Amino acid sequence: MEFRYNIHWTLIRRWIDKAKCQGLAALSVKHTKTTYSSDFRLNVVRYYLTHSIGVSKVAAKFNISDSQVYNWAKKFNEEGYAGLLPKQKGRPRKVPKKSKKTTKKLELSEKQKYEEKILKQEAELERLRVENLVLKKVAARYPRYPTNKKHN
Repeated sequence: MEFRYNIHWTLIRRWIDKAKCQGLAALSVKHTKTTYSSDFRLNVVRYYLTHSIGVSKVAAKFNISDSQVYNWAKKFNEEGYAGLLPKQKGRPRKVPKKSKKTTKKLELSEKQKYEEKILKQEAELERLRVENLVLKKVAARYPRYPTNKKHN
C-alpha cells in the first residue's frame, strides 16, 4: 500500500469516523486544553463498556482522543469511580503546611458508589452477552458429536 502523503490509514479511518459522528467541524484543531467533568468521564466509560465497539468509535462519538477513552477505562477498571475524579496536580510539598486542618481522604458518596456498582454490572453483562454469542456461533459452526450414540 502506497502512502501518497505519508498518512497512515488508521488515522484517516479515525478522521472519517469523527466526521460521520460529529460533522466536519470536529476535525478542526483545538488550541485550548479541555477539562472534562467526572460525570462526562463516567458517561464515556459507561458507553465504552456497555457497547461492543472499539475505542476509536467511542472517541469519535464523544469528540475526544482515543487515548483518553483508553486511559479513563483503565483507571475505572483499576480504581473504580474514584479513578475518574480530578486529582491534585504537581509534586507534594517537602515541608508540610502548619495548619490545623486535616486532609480528608478521597471518599465516594453513596450515589457514586452505586453508579460504580451499576456500571461494573452493566459491563459484566455486556461481556457475558458477547461471550454467549460467540459460543453460539462456534456451536453452530462446529456441531458436537451426538452423545447418545453407543461406541463399539
